[in-house]
Amino acid sequence: MRTKVKVFGSAVLSLLVLGLVGCAGKKAGGQYGEDGDVVGVGDTVRFYGSDISPEHERNLLAKRTYYFGYDGFEVNDEDTLSIYAHAKRLINGKRKHVRVEGHTDERGSREYNVALGERRANAVANILMLKGVPQDQISVVSYGKEKSAVTGHDESSWSQNRRVVIIYETE
Repeated sequence: MRTKVKVFGSAVLSLLVLGLVGCAGKKAGGQYGEDGDVVGVGDTVRFYGSDISPEHERNLLAKRTYYFGYDGFEVNDEDTLSIYAHAKRLINGKRKHVRVEGHTDERGSREYNVALGERRANAVANILMLKGVPQDQISVVSYGKEKSAVTGHDESSWSQNRRVVIIYETE
């Protein structure tokens, strides 16, 4: 029974993320090509219909930490293009593998935070897979509140701990 619930939950989450990604691109106004496909992981990363310079692409790839709102697992619109750039890198480097780590702030139970961290990590991993990255190149782990980036008991600290980090691993 647990497996069916987990599979159903993953399917619902995938549909939710797909909807969010679709909405995010349309709101941005230029991340969709003439044919309606999301632009971003072809031979060159594209934004608003023009090529991105290699320097800008390096800046997109340098970003590997994505922050989330309180109790949320929605990927911010401004992070989407960076995740697309990582998808392109993974697709072009078949031997590359990433670990997508989900984290939360200190509030809430351990079990709740592990589940929330997993939902956050899966949100980013699902975007990578929607762009064509094979599932076997991605592993997802949730640390919940166990690996804080910042110590503190205020919103400033908590906001830096609600994150997903993409870690490139060598094979």
